[in-house]
Amino acid sequence: MPHQDQPLTNDDEEDEVLLSEEDEDLLEWASTAELYAVGYIRILADAIERGDDDLQVDPMAWENTLTAVEWAMLEHIRGRLHGPTAITVEDVERMRRLRGLGSSALSGGERSPELGTLALRCMESLFGPDWKRAAREAASYARALSQVVHPRSGTEQEPR
Repeated sequence: MPHQDQPLTNDDEEDEVLLSEEDEDLLEWASTAELYAVGYIRILADAIERGDDDLQVDPMAWENTLTAVEWAMLEHIRGRLHGPTAITVEDVERMRRLRGLGSSALSGGERSPELGTLALRCMESLFGPDWKRAAREAASYARALSQVVHPRSGTEQEPR
């Protein structure tokens, strides 16, 4: 196998393990779920930290995305997916707790003081030491998606 900076030759390509189309789709879906989850986590945590009335995350998007990322994290543990960090059962349990606390805050309930610290730990468990850059980019993608599909009505709007 050549050094990572060298181009692959035909002989090297034979050594690579090819993924099935289903596995490639799963990997792409899980990566997208993780990216949007980190975006929503960052947006929510920042809004709570600032004390904003509007938490800027659609509750259904939060629930669906964090449920999806929990599943993706379990697939990491099972060895079907690989990412920049080694996901543990404790990481999944923290993500579940974050999903519950975030859902409560988004539905007008308690804004737990634990949410900010838990959000940071969850973002780090997905992206490792590079979580800050990943979270900034992901929040930008999540905000862009919210501009196209209005979170309260579900109707499409023209991108701004």
